Amino acid sequence: MLAALAVIAAPAFAQDSATPAEPDSAAQSSTAEAPATEAPAAEAPATEAPAAETSSGEDATADAPAADAPDADEQPAAAAPATSAAGAATATDEAASGEPKVGSYYAKSSHTDWTVRCIKAEQGKDPCELYQLMQDADGNSVAELTLIPLTNGDVAAGATLVAPLETDLIQGLGFAVDNGKPRGYPFSFCAPVGCVSRIGLSAEELGQMKRGSAATVTLMPFGGDPKQPVELGLSLAGFTAAFDELSAYAAKDAAAAE
Repeated sequence: MLAALAVIAAPAFAQDSATPAEPDSAAQSSTAEAPATEAPAAEAPATEAPAAETSSGEDATADAPAADAPDADEQPAAAAPATSAAGAATATDEAASGEPKVGSYYAKSSHTDWTVRCIKAEQGKDPCELYQLMQDADGNSVAELTLIPLTNGDVAAGATLVAPLETDLIQGLGFAVDNGKPRGYPFSFCAPVGCVSRIGLSAEELGQMKRGSAATVTLMPFGGDPKQPVELGLSLAGFTAAFDELSAYAAKDAAAAE
């Protein structure tokens, strides 16, 4: 469920993020055409009615249109399997090549507990981000955090955290690195799949994450006890290597633009 948020959760700070492309056109063509080709076939019984009337003594010349009509109607219906076969062949080719579909996520690389994941773009460079799924003490997936490097003045990185629905939005969330003092951040909005908080990190805060070993995200369930918030661990193992890789990847765009 949380993976479906990637588009929603992509940081608003990103200037070079691409909107995920529309689903594969071959798949759309397959599903759109099949019903159209089946419609004439449904009319075949109507074309048989004149043939039934001629059996009661109608002139034999009236049989010719009745015989021709089914042939004309059946021809488009025969094309439907060919269209479906073409779509299936395309899907098979994509699976065989190992290439992700346009608009879908794929893991570019992994660094301990962090993943550099990207969205397959229809054209141009695939937009990428750092990603980690957070779990509670019972191993249940609860929230996710994505992060990208930025060069917007004092903001060195933009992070997006997606929390469960029914999180107390007024309380916001807390974020602390190691034993540091928690910093509070508000939620921006909620969607059917979760509530989103967009976080701007300064160079100092980013440095703390690079030097730290773990961060703690604090959430408050709606109607919960303020003295007993939910604490989620965010591992920082591999964060520096993953961030440096993503920064180098993003820098290629800037160099190409110049």
